[in-house]
Amino acid sequence: MNKKSPIYVGQIQFYTYNQDQVDDLALINQFPFDDRSDFIADPSLAGIAVKICATNERFDSGVRRNVTLTLVDVTSRCEVASRSLKIILRRQECFKEFYAHFPADGIISGHTFKLVVDDPIASHTIDRRVFRLIDTNPLPHPAEWYGVCDGGVRPAWEDNLYKSLTTDDGQTYYVRFSMGQKLGYRLPSVLPELELRLYVPDEEQPLVMFAEPRCMSSDDYKDNIWYVEYPFTTAYDRNGTFYAELLCMEYPIAGFVFVTDVEPETGKWYGTDIEPLDEYSPDAVIDRLLAIHHQDSSATTSDALDFDQLLDDFIAGQKEKSGSEADESQEVESYSEDESEHNESLLSSLDHLTGLRSVKDKLTIYERVVRFNKMRSERGLPSTASPLHAMFLGSPGTGKTTVAKMMGVMLHRAGVLSKGHVVVRERATLLGQNYNSEAEKTLDAIEKAQGGILFIDEAYQLCQPNDPRDPGKFVIETLLTALADDSNRDWMLVLAGYSEQMKRMFDMNPGFKSRIPDSNIYVFDDFTESELMEIAEKYLERNNYVLSDDARLALSRRLSADYVRRDKTFGNARHVINMIQTEILPSMAVRVITAGLSDETALTQIQRADIPAPVPSLSLATTRPRIGFVA
Repeated sequence: MNKKSPIYVGQIQFYTYNQDQVDDLALINQFPFDDRSDFIADPSLAGIAVKICATNERFDSGVRRNVTLTLVDVTSRCEVASRSLKIILRRQECFKEFYAHFPADGIISGHTFKLVVDDPIASHTIDRRVFRLIDTNPLPHPAEWYGVCDGGVRPAWEDNLYKSLTTDDGQTYYVRFSMGQKLGYRLPSVLPELELRLYVPDEEQPLVMFAEPRCMSSDDYKDNIWYVEYPFTTAYDRNGTFYAELLCMEYPIAGFVFVTDVEPETGKWYGTDIEPLDEYSPDAVIDRLLAIHHQDSSATTSDALDFDQLLDDFIAGQKEKSGSEADESQEVESYSEDESEHNESLLSSLDHLTGLRSVKDKLTIYERVVRFNKMRSERGLPSTASPLHAMFLGSPGTGKTTVAKMMGVMLHRAGVLSKGHVVVRERATLLGQNYNSEAEKTLDAIEKAQGGILFIDEAYQLCQPNDPRDPGKFVIETLLTALADDSNRDWMLVLAGYSEQMKRMFDMNPGFKSRIPDSNIYVFDDFTESELMEIAEKYLERNNYVLSDDARLALSRRLSADYVRRDKTFGNARHVINMIQTEILPSMAVRVITAGLSDETALTQIQRADIPAPVPSLSLATTRPRIGFVA
């Protein structure tokens, strides 16, 4: 007669580890376990790691038990392996996590497996969990298995989808993605599950859920229409901007942004608005909102729009478009059949950049060399390929990202790059979760940048010479290996950062020097006092503010003082816009509301009292020279 076991298993999770991680099994508790059931089985598979969350059913007394873990091949209907796991839960210890692993011997790709947890003393099966190893050979990349059509959010009490909505606290809503599978007869016998990551405002980790796609009716099966839905519950501190991302086998295939504290907008996200972000960050989400904002000609500027994207706009001197007037922000991105129009558009955009004279001069020369080589190639004449990879030296807020985007468009138009997009990374987004796994993150970034530009900001942080175990060295080694591959010229690497730190990194890694000639080193000088003032006036003009004469003089004096006492952390254009948003406009708002004013002049004209006074300088020693170095 079976006796009930005193142990209850509340959760079983799996993780597939590869050959490079065998030595890390001593740190198995640091593996990124989650609730997924489907895993890719590739040649590097070394085994299955298991995490079991065991609970003490007899809370007032301790438990010591040897349970049996049996791995069963459900497809072949046979036992693969079995091992004993010691479970020790002390008195009043509610639950504890335990770990085990099974080597890959006998584990067959494409099969379904079941882990059974037994208590031999009680003759009782405590729990069981099924997982699948999906063989991707000869299937295409998992990101291409599904074609996502649209997505949206719906309340639990209705079927309508919304792009954005006003949520109620404590209510349940569903994120939905609709799709069709694209593999046809090559589809695995079981549709792989899909993963949703819901990034919630002010929370560091996303909500993660897994589900298999399903159809609403038998007709949907015939028409190959599938969907997944994931519930989430709102709370008063969760309102704001969300990002929902859909993944297949850990690869992003779709994503959309929605807001929960605005007027409801029915409809679905589709097209470019549902493409997954290269890498999630709050800034990237706001970038997506800004892109949607520009697509909608009826939209108005929102305080929630991305700060750094606005910064790029104002450095480039872009103006608000009205009526049929051409938007300069679109000139760099647009594509016309007339090549001469492309070139004039690019040079015009260069002219609109604030400051950056040396960068403009070098980029103009580079653009003409690229055009020259293209003209020779089109006439069957031999041409020398221009060096692609570059280095941008300068402080934050000097337009490095803006120029990278312009270069991407230019090189795409010239046929040098097949896409011309820009993928931005930094140290934190290139380091992996496990030591030595940085190569995977870096290779993934290089893959995403194929056809465009991989822009690594603050690249000098990858080099930590005082730390012999610094994982950044693996990123550098992977980049140098990729740069050495002359057969792949459909991508460009741009390393960006402060001058002195970048020079040290070059001295320690001569491989970069050999791939990035002096001609491809761009120096982004700090903006002068007058250029900072120009950026401020463009920002205010675009947002329908005007400066009184006294306010213009006060702002000019403030920016001049800030420039003189600037240090390494000075943000240039970012400093200007941040001061306007966090100091000048709030001061203006308090003044206007306190005085009870409501006329157009009061709502648009900035007074001298709204301009913050210069901050007293602590030490002249904080002053720094202009950025620049010769490689």
